[in-house]
Amino acid sequence: MRLFYHDGDGRLTGQLSGAFTPEELAGLRQRELFVEAPDDASFGASYVLDGKLVARPVAPITINRTEIPADSRSKVKIAGLPDPCVVLVDGEPVTVEGGLLELTADMPATYSIVFDQFPYLPWSAEITAT
Repeated sequence: MRLFYHDGDGRLTGQLSGAFTPEELAGLRQRELFVEAPDDASFGASYVLDGKLVARPVAPITINRTEIPADSRSKVKIAGLPDPCVVLVDGEPVTVEGGLLELTADMPATYSIVFDQFPYLPWSAEITAT
């Protein structure tokens, strides 16, 4: 048997496989900290919702381009973000409301964009300004 442990938000925190006594399973069920997982379940792509193991959703994120001139006018538009959410731009948190993040650059560089908000699967991109 394979078990995925989870926290109160449904985030998977650990896994264990093997044989369990009925007493061990009864103790775990009382604490509601685990869910039985099929052998093909993905630890990183799953979470617990209403007591069941389900796939983490994929945010419908789109990006219109990954290269822009460093002219402070040209924009990268990242749409489909959850509203609200926080996106890391080169490690700095940026709060996004309305599901759209627009970025410009005034100097040549490669910028790292990371979205990682549970329960969604993480998403990332690199923007190159030349």
